[in-house]
Amino acid sequence: MNRTTAQTHRTSRGFAMVFTLFIITLLLVIGLAMLGVSQFSSQSTENVERKQNAFDAAEAGLNTAIDKLDSSSTFTATATSGYLSNNYTFKYTVVNNLAGGAAKNTTDPITGQTVAIPPARAFIYSTGEGPNAFRATTVEAIVKQTGTQFNFPNDAIDAGLDIEGTWNHKEGISGSAPGLNNANIHANHNVTASVGFLQGTSTASGTTDSLNKTPAGVNTPQRTLPTANMPNFVAAEKATAQAGGPYALYIPSTGTVPSKYDCPNTAPSAGCVVFLDGPLAISGSQTITFTGHVTFVVNGNYTATGQSQISFQDNTKSLFAVNGNADDGGLGTMYALIWAKGDVTLHGNGFQKGAVVAGGNAILNGAGSSGGFLYDSTLANISVNIPGHIVVSAYGEY
Repeated sequence: MNRTTAQTHRTSRGFAMVFTLFIITLLLVIGLAMLGVSQFSSQSTENVERKQNAFDAAEAGLNTAIDKLDSSSTFTATATSGYLSNNYTFKYTVVNNLAGGAAKNTTDPITGQTVAIPPARAFIYSTGEGPNAFRATTVEAIVKQTGTQFNFPNDAIDAGLDIEGTWNHKEGISGSAPGLNNANIHANHNVTASVGFLQGTSTASGTTDSLNKTPAGVNTPQRTLPTANMPNFVAAEKATAQAGGPYALYIPSTGTVPSKYDCPNTAPSAGCVVFLDGPLAISGSQTITFTGHVTFVVNGNYTATGQSQISFQDNTKSLFAVNGNADDGGLGTMYALIWAKGDVTLHGNGFQKGAVVAGGNAILNGAGSSGGFLYDSTLANISVNIPGHIVVSAYGEY
């Protein structure tokens, strides 16, 4: 081999070594770069997962608070904790203004500024956080309570079960004015009552007695009554009364209903709410008088005996709601729609004036010599709001 050939071979080997080292270095750089990308991608995925888990925890707190408000519209909470199976936690706060008639101020924990919660709304603030103090996520929501309007039947007496009992030949059910035969009665089961007269028509989903002047009243379709919705209605009225204000009065079970309550003319269209958180029994010559448009709720049974009576102002479309049985054996006079979850019993020595909706039986039980029932047609088209579920009306995530 000559000198030139040997030198060429040495040059080739040197180039190959350099090229090989370059390729190895390049592959090493590419490998390290791919490893870095993989680690970054893994870290990014982990961060996204942690953020999602914190968000899910915050949402769990929000949903828990909504469930609590669904169960009780008066529910409030401050930094109440909860836990998830993945060791993430949440804390939620509820500032309740569902029963409020005006805005309610609170501090926004995100901005630290004072914000106004609108009337008939609640503010929920929930924070979700992972173990080891991972990044927290917060959600805020303004929620409201849905509701449906229920229109009562325009009858003198409606009963979810039977209309039963006996009055003597002098006592009966009168129309709203002389010559008006509009005192109609209906039972979702049977009418078996015996009274002196009925200035209207008797209908029933079952059978009717001689009160019905024609056979058309038999097998009449059942009327829809709001009996099953009484608990939701009572809870909402209680929350309104407990919120206070110039148009609401809350009376605990140990309290006393005032002998006179005036609902001012400045009251909203819904009128005033008087809520007794327990049963009511009046006797002797005790009289309770309401003026203006009033919803009076008794959270229990109502009983009147002797010369006692409750009197509402005529032509105000007032409502007397009894979350139990109503037994009126006093002096009569009401001028309100009596809505009871259970039975309504009418007896005593005076005319009861108004309308009756009984979830159970309407019982006409031995009226006195001057007793009876006078239908008040001005109570037609009364409606109540039946509260529904809590829904979100505004939402934010931070």
